[in-house]
Amino acid sequence: MRQVQVCVPLEGADKGKTFVITRMSAMEADRWGRHCLQAAIASGADIPGLDADAGLAGLAAVGLGIFGAMDPERMDGLLARLMQCVSVQPDPRNAAVRRPLDESDLEEIPTVGWLQKEAFALHVDFFKGVGPLFSLLSALLQTEASAPPPDAPM
Repeated sequence: MRQVQVCVPLEGADKGKTFVITRMSAMEADRWGRHCLQAAIASGADIPGLDADAGLAGLAAVGLGIFGAMDPERMDGLLARLMQCVSVQPDPRNAAVRRPLDESDLEEIPTVGWLQKEAFALHVDFFKGVGPLFSLLSALLQTEASAPPPDAPM
């Protein structure tokens, strides 16, 4: 599994703390992505192009803001699963020593959001290069047959 070591750059008590984020397996990440999309849809989110079966690719296209479109209980569960990918590296010089993240490891509220963003990015960053393709494909699928394609010269 792909892993990334991150060091908190934010000012405050957590500055300099080191964490390791391990990506979920492809199957688990896809399932998690579908659950995120389904939770947003079930909460009544009106996100253009949102497809409950799109998996991690659909989640990457929508972005981290999708969590704001969910009811709090489902959001908390999905974010908790994401944070299970984070472990603590108490001594940055000794990568072999790690332990699971505990709530007491984080002292600053901004660090929580920063770690969630980093964990989310690890799972969806490989879709960044194809993000524009999702937009173009969505536009093409929504274009009527008689209308010119979105990139046609005017």
